[in-house]
Amino acid sequence: MPSHVNKNKNKETDRALDQRLLTLSALFEISQTLSSSLNIRSIVENVLRIPMGNLLINKGIVLLQDEEGPEFIVEDLKGLPRDILGKNLAIDTYLDRPTFVKEMEQNNDLFIFFKSFNIEIVLPLIVNEGMIGLVGFGEKIGGKPYEQNEVEFLNSVANIAATAVYNGLSVAKIKRVNIDLDKKIQQLHTIFDISRELNITLDQKKIASLMGFAVMGELLVNKYIVFIKEKNTMKPLVTKGLSPLLNPDQELTEIEKPVHLNETERFEQYTKQGFALIIPLRLKDETRGVMMLGEKIGEAEFTSSDIEFLTTLGNYAMSSLENARLFKETLEKQRMEEDLRIAKNMQQRLLPSTIEQPEGYEIGGINIPSREVGGDYYDVIRIDQHLYGIVIADVSGKGAGAALLMSNLQAGLRALTVGDVNLAEIIPRLNKLIYDNTDLEKYITFFYGILNTKSNTFTFCNAGHNPPYLIDKKGVIRELKTGGIVLGMMLGISFETETIEFKSGDTIVMFTDGITEAMDNNEDEYGEVRLQGIIKNNKTKAAQEIINTVSSDVKAYTHGTPQSDDITMVVVQAK
Repeated sequence: MPSHVNKNKNKETDRALDQRLLTLSALFEISQTLSSSLNIRSIVENVLRIPMGNLLINKGIVLLQDEEGPEFIVEDLKGLPRDILGKNLAIDTYLDRPTFVKEMEQNNDLFIFFKSFNIEIVLPLIVNEGMIGLVGFGEKIGGKPYEQNEVEFLNSVANIAATAVYNGLSVAKIKRVNIDLDKKIQQLHTIFDISRELNITLDQKKIASLMGFAVMGELLVNKYIVFIKEKNTMKPLVTKGLSPLLNPDQELTEIEKPVHLNETERFEQYTKQGFALIIPLRLKDETRGVMMLGEKIGEAEFTSSDIEFLTTLGNYAMSSLENARLFKETLEKQRMEEDLRIAKNMQQRLLPSTIEQPEGYEIGGINIPSREVGGDYYDVIRIDQHLYGIVIADVSGKGAGAALLMSNLQAGLRALTVGDVNLAEIIPRLNKLIYDNTDLEKYITFFYGILNTKSNTFTFCNAGHNPPYLIDKKGVIRELKTGGIVLGMMLGISFETETIEFKSGDTIVMFTDGITEAMDNNEDEYGEVRLQGIIKNNKTKAAQEIINTVSSDVKAYTHGTPQSDDITMVVVQAK
């Protein structure tokens, strides 16, 4: 073989060795560079920079798989438009080797994407978990095709880079986990700190304000409002950074999970007010309130960790709000019970403890109060030696107000019933007294009679009360209706009076509607027919015995049904 041929072969061998040494040197540089960093940004930048510098490539791109989904994200690029950074690409093609774009299926999304940016070759980044990324390179400067050894070089770079990228992603994930963990620890500290504050107050507004300060300080939101459910509607409890006040939507009571307002058109009015998130405040699987938050300062998104923090804090605060509500209700109930106790005592003190018996007559009376304080009243007032005022009345309403009105009635009646009594003058004055001291919703049904034991007469006026019965010896019943309308309804009303003989053997029975309107289990009323029958059958008995018989019959009739109104009865008998 000629010597010049051997020399040429030796030169080619030397060039090949030099090229391989250059390639190995570049791979060694890449390996050292990639291994020296766990920063994913630095890794992907070198994955492009070193090969492009060695092979004089005009453009490059790196796509990495999204941790939270199947898509791939443009992580870094060179020589390409920067606006595609962060772009998501759905890739359903798995590459296991370097592939030239022109060899891909032309209707494939991967082909279309890389072809649009003049990428010539794509190399997969593969680890044990599968393909975690793709590296693409454009053409070489000068337009020369890639040689086999260059493809092998790029594949080696991709293999080295795959491990480095995987490690970088793992470190980045660990850092994010640590950041999230630190954030959760901070949020737990916040919840722990605020829980101590919430446990020492029973003021609902203070509880909601404390929660607001914690949320706005922790998440840096620009506005905040808490609605609390009251009788199936939401009412604002505390607002911060908000003007004007929102009108709560009825649908807020139906929210069971957090609502991102930018993902729905359901609550458009809140979105227009600048709100971004609604957190339901739940207790015992029921939405008892909502917390509404504005955008974060800087317009950062609410993360799943934020939602978890808000839900936990909100539900804890809801328990405190409910405790505050129950405490308030307990205090209110105790106050009402004290008012009722005072009113009951007031009512009982207004009723006669004993009844003075006129000569030749017998008077009996009873008042059986219901569970609530009613407004029944009866009295026997001795005017002089022969005159006795006998009254029965029913004040509208219940509670302390009714008892107070009853006391005004008694005081006014006793003040007017003096000296030479004129019933026709007493009733209009009493009507004016009640009218001047009450509103239109308060009135009194009133029956007042004056017994004259000297003339054996009974003069009466019935102001809208259940007509008492006059029963003679034969059992004939007459209703005593003469009078006028109820007291306190209006002024300028005339009241009629009537005088009747009150003969031996006659009985007058006065009663309130607590007797006739008493109901059995079927909600049927006791009624006047039954009352008249009992009175007729027992008219020969003593006054108090008639009363006891009627009250026992009413009790038997309503057996098992709570007493809803006072039962009051007065019986006057002429011996």
